[in-house]
Amino acid sequence: MIRCETVGRWLPWYASGQISTRKMQRMADHIAGCETCQAELAHVVQLRHRYTSTVLSAPLPTNRLWEALFNNLEGVSNAQIDVGSFLIGLNVGFATKNRGSAVQGDLRVLGRKVRVIGKQRKGA
Repeated sequence: MIRCETVGRWLPWYASGQISTRKMQRMADHIAGCETCQAELAHVVQLRHRYTSTVLSAPLPTNRLWEALFNNLEGVSNAQIDVGSFLIGLNVGFATKNRGSAVQGDLRVLGRKVRVIGKQRKGA
């Protein structure tokens, strides 16, 4: 039988239907007989509903707002992905500078970076 602690950890995924059918059935069996977990599930569903309705009712940013924000991001890194370990890894980033954009990529071998995409910065 599944325990309350396990049900509590998985309730958000249960409420959104993002767990396996087998786990969902085990949780449903437990929740059907446990008032504490029923109350916790009701709370999770309520929070999920409040979050969704708030996000969906929020006004979307206008194009002018995005343009103003984008123009103020000069030299700021917009996105970065870093995967790997100390032995070998890859870092790919997208940045905005002087109203243009650049993609940079570094291959990291034994902690040492080698630029493979984009320009190497002085002193880097």
